[in-house]
Amino acid sequence: MKKPAIFFDRDNTLIACDGYLGDPAAVRLIPGAAAAIARAHDLGFAVITFSNQSGVARGLFDETALVAVNEKMAQLLLQENRRAKIDRNEFCPFHPEATIEKYRKDSDLRKPKPGMILSAAAALDLDLRVSWIVGDAPRDIEAGYAAGCRTILVSNPALSPSPATLQPSSVDPDETVSSLGEAIEVIAATADEDDEPAQISNPGVEGELARIEHLLQRLLDQVRRQSEHPADFSLGKMLAGVTQILAIALAVGSYFYKPVGEPLMPMLVAIFLQILTISLLVMGREK
Repeated sequence: MKKPAIFFDRDNTLIACDGYLGDPAAVRLIPGAAAAIARAHDLGFAVITFSNQSGVARGLFDETALVAVNEKMAQLLLQENRRAKIDRNEFCPFHPEATIEKYRKDSDLRKPKPGMILSAAAALDLDLRVSWIVGDAPRDIEAGYAAGCRTILVSNPALSPSPATLQPSSVDPDETVSSLGEAIEVIAATADEDDEPAQISNPGVEGELARIEHLLQRLLDQVRRQSEHPADFSLGKMLAGVTQILAIALAVGSYFYKPVGEPLMPMLVAIFLQILTISLLVMGREK
């Protein structure tokens, strides 16, 4: 049975960091982080962190230091609240302009691409339709949108903004709040409206059709927001939503209704449309 999750960005969402952090001694929890994670578990959600860590690619620290920072964060969270457990840490050490050659690539894990979300979903058997993204930067929201999750942008006035938070956004968040506490209250309120999110399980055709319905609703919501703010309209956003729906529809059709002649062709087209969707959403975006 699939489980919903809350994906938290790490830097300037759970811990204070507006740059690159490779020293465990410098880890400082953002107020409310432990309480938010504990509440997430109480609501039936798995908790995952997902974080771009190009400091590794730039040679500022290595993966061992990165893991040590995550371990220190986990230790501080549990000291503050024994239920504040992180189920999985996802990170992307790659960057297209890395100074260290083995990390120099345009990885699908790198936000705003949804690779880290999809990796965690596969490892933990998560239901992304009823999962949430909580982060402080537009790329967090874009990654969540591409993965089919609901999204919350945390704009905390007490923190110095990182360069990533100042980047233009191609996707509007479902909600914008000023603290982690507010974010969890939004999720709790929505969980009350949902039909027991932790118990949702739609295997096979029904599950895929439900995902298509969810993405259609997301697209309609985006159209509504753009009609309210026409100056922010982007044809790229609209095309990305349409190609995402077509990709899923083709994939479902080719899997459950085997075509004759060229059985792989619909699936190949679906893969192409999915790549096109991601490209439309992330074009021109870098950390």
